[in-house]
Amino acid sequence: MTTTETIRDIDHLILGAGPAGLQLAYFMDREQRDYLVLEANDRAGAFYERFPRHGKLISINKVYNGYTERRAQLRYDWNSLLCDDDGFNFQNYTDAYYPNAQLYAQYLRDYAARFDLKIQYNTWISDVSRAEDGTDRFIVRDADGNLYRSRTFIVATGVSKPYVPEIPGIELTENYFDMSIDPKDYADQRLLIIGKGNSAFETANHLLNATRVTHLASPGSIKMAWQSHFFGHLRAVNNEFLDTYILKGQNSVLDANIDKIEKVDGEYRVNITFTHAEGQRAEMAYDRVICCTGFRWDPKFFGENCRPDMACEDRLPAMTSGWESTNIPNLYYAGTIMQIRDLKKTMSNVLHGFRFNIKSLYNIIAQQHESTPYPSHKLPVAAEPIADKIIDRVSSDAGLMHQPGFLGDCMVVDRETGEARYHEGLAVDYILDSEFGQQQDYYIITMEYGDFEGNVFSLEREPHPEKAYNDAYLHPRIRHMRGNALIAEHHISESLENDWRLNEHCGKRKLIRAIDFVGQEDPTQYQQTHFQKLVCFFERQLAVDTASATPMCHESSSPTACSTACEVSEKA
Repeated sequence: MTTTETIRDIDHLILGAGPAGLQLAYFMDREQRDYLVLEANDRAGAFYERFPRHGKLISINKVYNGYTERRAQLRYDWNSLLCDDDGFNFQNYTDAYYPNAQLYAQYLRDYAARFDLKIQYNTWISDVSRAEDGTDRFIVRDADGNLYRSRTFIVATGVSKPYVPEIPGIELTENYFDMSIDPKDYADQRLLIIGKGNSAFETANHLLNATRVTHLASPGSIKMAWQSHFFGHLRAVNNEFLDTYILKGQNSVLDANIDKIEKVDGEYRVNITFTHAEGQRAEMAYDRVICCTGFRWDPKFFGENCRPDMACEDRLPAMTSGWESTNIPNLYYAGTIMQIRDLKKTMSNVLHGFRFNIKSLYNIIAQQHESTPYPSHKLPVAAEPIADKIIDRVSSDAGLMHQPGFLGDCMVVDRETGEARYHEGLAVDYILDSEFGQQQDYYIITMEYGDFEGNVFSLEREPHPEKAYNDAYLHPRIRHMRGNALIAEHHISESLENDWRLNEHCGKRKLIRAIDFVGQEDPTQYQQTHFQKLVCFFERQLAVDTASATPMCHESSSPTACSTACEVSEKA
């Protein structure tokens, strides 16, 4: 940079005006921060004008869900960005359960306009470096030579490049990014799709009526999202193709390593080694080969003095529990690339998960760079009001539900003042790594799945509320912590409607009239049973001297003897 160049100073510079960039910009704008979004296209949300390639989102849009509160509706609206205008949401655009991607692109453009977000379009970034004046600020240059200097730099560009595996001959193949989506182009052809994720099955389903035969191949077996709870694994909405394989409709799913691809006599010769057949090999012949092996993040615009560390075979950036680069201070990440923190476990790879990550990210940035304490609510240190708060949160908050075990609430207890501070929606890892995790008396509140093994459709359910830790389905979990040590924990039995509120229910008329739990005299009072056991847990724990408490105790509350000692479960 020469001394004659002008530079624009901005506190927070955001790269990308997709859903992640828009969501972070919304929080910045609402709190009147000095920020700017740089976007390469001439409009927001341009990604969704092209992807998914076959035009349909697999994020649900359940308009009729029985709830009137917007925060609860978001549990079944996986597409809307967070905002304070309850009337402005994607569900007003369509009632399709799996919406059209083009329509979603329009929603994102409207969101940017509705909140008048500060976005500079048609701006391609050519270089990002660190200032050499001792300030450690970022210097960003665009393709037109304009310079920007910022305290923080937040990358919200998503995974913009295809991930191409190292296979001899892979350069001969087509790619999901630019393949033809006209089924007529594949009529009566033998097709190999490399990959077994959603893009591979989306493509196979789209071409099902056209191809002579379609094979999907990769070394590993299919993993279903309903089993793993990771939305990058195969969703049921995309598994129509499986019927044509299992029921012998000529198509196949192959667990195999692809050793080599060659073009011979106008066809593709593909050498494979089967994964589960004692090394059996085969040579297959196809008319077309399409690579649907996922995406990767592209860090090409970072200069040598601020090149971020990478992870996951260089597909994603490495980051801390606060979504900050592991080696470049004040470089943050927003959106689907946040998934490296809970890779293949929860929903940070998709909007309905990462929108809540971004809300927490904003609060972290505000705390670290704007001297704004992480938001909290004050509660009296008493069992019933604390139980009321937790029941309300686990029954209505979408972030806890969509990020099970990854995002949680943190309640810090100050027994001297008689007050507790309740902080909502933090990454559990961040709680443990930050000043919250140094507290001597605090609680982490999450919603979590239990162990899902075998056939997920024939699991044994736990009818005993004192053994809710055995529940396999999503249910609330409350941990009492001292530093990083677990003092005690309490599980609330799963609910068919994920709603544990007293004398309340979603919809105009109640769905669940009664549930007979073990030890319960009146099955119509099942919600009261859950609440009372939670109250008992806190009555015990608020009386515990955390400094001398023995860690790792599993709580089993008794509705009749709230002063009894904590029982150690067989899992302890």
